[in-house]
Parts: sequence; structure tokens; C-alpha cells
Amino acid sequence: MRAQWPDSMLQVFRKVPCHLTLSGVDAPPILLGMTMWIVWRIRSTEDSGGIENAPPISPVSIYRLKEIGPRLEAEAGQPASDGRVHQLVRFNLYNFGEGPVNVCAVALTNTRGLTLRCELLPAVAVGPGARYPMMIELADGPVTEAPDVETDVGGQRAWIGVRNLPES
Repeated sequence: MRAQWPDSMLQVFRKVPCHLTLSGVDAPPILLGMTMWIVWRIRSTEDSGGIENAPPISPVSIYRLKEIGPRLEAEAGQPASDGRVHQLVRFNLYNFGEGPVNVCAVALTNTRGLTLRCELLPAVAVGPGARYPMMIELADGPVTEAPDVETDVGGQRAWIGVRNLPES
């Protein structure tokens, strides 16, 4: 059963739909959207080793979330002396397309213009009409609110910009 989305949410995609051609066959458009962009600062502790020991970007497992949960702060916080902020970014990824999409990687650009990419192992399958919550840890934030995702449809990979859906 295909989910029906209100016109106000789909209006964003009617302007610039993304069509991906696979092996000469026109595939259904890949229509991805995003809501619930939330950013927390991860406070450093003596035990954590600080921002210097954290990877620049990585997906967050439930185990990692339990580990960093007590150190989360609601505000973005002040950058370190080198301008970096250790952050947890959470957003919902929606698939408004007619077919499933495998998301293989996420890319976020920090405020200094550096694009940070991380592979999702295994890839995340987002069915048509489905929502998938994403959590990414960044040691090189702060980042802009405009993620890109690498998709795999029929063995063809492509980077897709994810649009932020308007609040209703």
C-alpha cells in the first residue's frame, strides 16, 4: 500500500524532481525529503579523549548513543579553539518515490565548507512512503542543514540532495 502525502509536502518536489536513468531505462524519480533536524553538542570529558580522538563523521549506533547520551547538550555550543564542534545530528529521511531506495552514505558540509562523508554499513533500505531516522556524529562541526545521501538503485549509485520539508 502506497502512502498518500499532502500536497503541501509534495509541492517542494514538483519544482525540481530528480530523475535517475539506469542502464538506458528511465527509473521512477528518487524523491527524498527531511524533517526533524535536531543538533546537540557532545560535551568532552576526560574519559572521552576529546574531539581530537573522534572520527570526523560517523553513523551512530544505539550503543554509541547510550555512551554519549549523558554528554549531550541542547545548544550548539562554542567551537573549540580550532573552530570545530563535536555534534550529534538527527533527522528523519523520507522516501516519497514510487520505489525503494538504498541509502549507502551520508554527506554533510560544515560551516567552513568541508564536505564530510560517511558510509552506512550495511546500506539502509528506505521503502516507498517510508521514514528512516538518521543519527550522525560529527567531530568537525558545526554543519549546515542540507545533507546529501548516496543512493543505490539497480546497482547504480548517485548522490541526491535531500530537501527540508516545510513545517505544516
